[in-house]
Amino acid sequence: MFKVLLADDEPIITKGLSAILDWEDYGFEIVHTAESGEEALSYIKENPIDILISDILMGEMSGLDLIQEVKSIRSDTKSIVLTGYQEFDYIKRGLLLGIENYLVKPVDEEELLKTLQSVGQKLKVATAGSQTKDSTTMLDNTLWGFLTGEVSQHDCLERLALYNIEFNKPFYNVSILNIEHFQQSEVVNHIRHYIETQYAAVCLHNPNQEIIIIFDGSSEEELIKQNQRLVTDLCNEQKRIGLFYLAMGKPVQMLDELNESFTMARDCSAMQLYLEPNVLITDKQALDRHDEQKQQQEFKDCLVKMLMNAEEESLALVDLFFKNLTEKDNLISPQVAKKYTFDLISYIHYSVRPDDLCLYTAVVERIVYSSDIEQMRDILTEYCYELILTVHNHVHLRSPIVQNVLTFIHAHFDQGLSLKTLGQQFHVNAIYLGQLFQKEVGVVFSEYLNRYRLEKAKELLKATHYRAGDIGKKVGYSDTTYFYKQFKKMVGTTPSEWRKI
Repeated sequence: MFKVLLADDEPIITKGLSAILDWEDYGFEIVHTAESGEEALSYIKENPIDILISDILMGEMSGLDLIQEVKSIRSDTKSIVLTGYQEFDYIKRGLLLGIENYLVKPVDEEELLKTLQSVGQKLKVATAGSQTKDSTTMLDNTLWGFLTGEVSQHDCLERLALYNIEFNKPFYNVSILNIEHFQQSEVVNHIRHYIETQYAAVCLHNPNQEIIIIFDGSSEEELIKQNQRLVTDLCNEQKRIGLFYLAMGKPVQMLDELNESFTMARDCSAMQLYLEPNVLITDKQALDRHDEQKQQQEFKDCLVKMLMNAEEESLALVDLFFKNLTEKDNLISPQVAKKYTFDLISYIHYSVRPDDLCLYTAVVERIVYSSDIEQMRDILTEYCYELILTVHNHVHLRSPIVQNVLTFIHAHFDQGLSLKTLGQQFHVNAIYLGQLFQKEVGVVFSEYLNRYRLEKAKELLKATHYRAGDIGKKVGYSDTTYFYKQFKKMVGTTPSEWRKI
């Protein structure tokens, strides 16, 4: 349980933060609330904490003064600041102090939770022995959130301005760099610094131990040349970085299309298994390997469905996964196998239990420190077995009301369903039903319905020739634009792109 201290000179703010989340359910404990920087500092001097959440402006000692003092006595404490829109100038000083994120009041519950989960994962990794200190934490979080759709373009540009970073070129592309010696922080930092100083590019280090590169240029040809030149430069650095793959996403002209370039880069990166290292991977190789991609997607979908049904036969699929992995290339490196394992774990997690972070973060940490392919197989098998137990227990512990509601949803998902209509259908208070549903199923009603509809949409995309917009309506989305947005957010690609896989 990570210890959290809340500091704000308005008690209503700390009370609201205390109530906004079930902190202990996510592995955090609020050990103290302070109404001034002085009070917070006095407590921290006597009691170690893991996370400090502080308002920027508080009486004589500001939040930033408090963070600076805390850093001097407990350097491993992570800090998050609360701010108002008019206080962005103060953030620049916060960046120098290494804050994890800033949250604008009134604090959004989802953003707070994501920030805490990210910080919690870093603390766990640090506890396991990682001593990496990254002064660009908030920059990485911002860019990663933007590429994955969790941070809006407006917020992204606003935060990047604090680093004096601007996107003002006609063309961009996202590339993914995997290096063999990714666990050596000095090597990663050296490569990142080299790219950012020698190329028109911004880098970030993502949770999957990859270096994400955002190139900009005056033309598509220039972007291609930059990627090709980087491969040549990396070959010269091979003694230091080991084997590598650079996967290039398509050039785009709009910032809001960067996630499309990122999606293509991920597809290209998946081709590592079939290519020799030290190369630039483009969509040409991805097209050439279309059948392999399709088989991979079918395998992942099959495994997820079996896990959701708590079928122990899914464990045999895990063995098959690693068997195929090694049969494709007897010389496959643990780094490539690790990447594929990361991708599979992420796909399983976000398909089966996206709100249960404990199992997920634990298995990610174990994979990070795994040293051989057999060990990765055992870790993934244990993870899937734990998921089966979790799913099985949830199914058998559900009340008759929730079981009936789930049956009704599965039969009428294409209709206008809400907690209110379901409450009327089953003669139960809608608020109570919502609380009971979340407790027993593990996600809120709207998210469960959304995911179920998207699974049905994926089935129709594969089995029919209906247009994507028509399929959205058939599974219950009256707004086609909303369907496209939700599909891209949950699945990671557009309906049309997914259909081609």
